[in-house]
Amino acid sequence: MTIDSTLEAAVREGFAASVAEEPDDFDAAIEAILDRGDDFTIGAFQLAINVTAVILQDMHDGDVPEPKQIDDLADDFAQTQEDWSLVSAELVRTYMSAALGEQAVLDVMTPGDVAITGFALGGWLLSAFLPDDKDWTDYLDEVLQVLETALEEEDEPQD
Repeated sequence: MTIDSTLEAAVREGFAASVAEEPDDFDAAIEAILDRGDDFTIGAFQLAINVTAVILQDMHDGDVPEPKQIDDLADDFAQTQEDWSLVSAELVRTYMSAALGEQAVLDVMTPGDVAITGFALGGWLLSAFLPDDKDWTDYLDEVLQVLETALEEEDEPQD
């Protein structure tokens, strides 16, 4: 199974606006996702959540970050991104904890907070923690490939 290209393009646009720290473009990208209906919106939210989870584990050598590491990242995000995104450290902390834990993000946050936090945080993680001097778009390509590989493995018949 592969990631739907229309969904991927919309998510990329949200991340791009976050990386550029352009509030108007950011709001427009999120509105464009919301305008496509509930199924599309949920798919975009889930893809953003999955991208965030892969990056966070990549940053921590394949491990799930400890609560203190999540707290530090949330504080770092708020110091550098809260002014333009209006996303607080608390929202980021809740989002990351749920994305990496056993609770669904939409069970612990409102859909509006999930949208804004997911794309603001995802763009920040993609651009602020690049491995090997890569462009953020190349890093996103790698993360999406990890997710597609995981989807393909889920689709394989079990013996």
